Amino acid sequence: MLTSKLILITFTWVLALLVSISLRAAGIIHPNTFPINHLLVWALVFAPSLLLLSYFLVKKSFSIKPSV
Repeated sequence: MLTSKLILITFTWVLALLVSISLRAAGIIHPNTFPINHLLVWALVFAPSLLLLSYFLVKKSFSIKPSV
């Protein structure tokens, strides 16, 4: 159990590091400001949690409850 958690934590940190380096490189290559699409920002902020919520609700509705 500890190994799977350690792998998940390591994977998350490495992915965050790669995203950070990519954004830094993109900022160096394109130093000018760009127009912000507010819909895209809101989607990036709330889409992951909404997708997880819908996944858990669908999973809960299709789960088979044992009869006692």
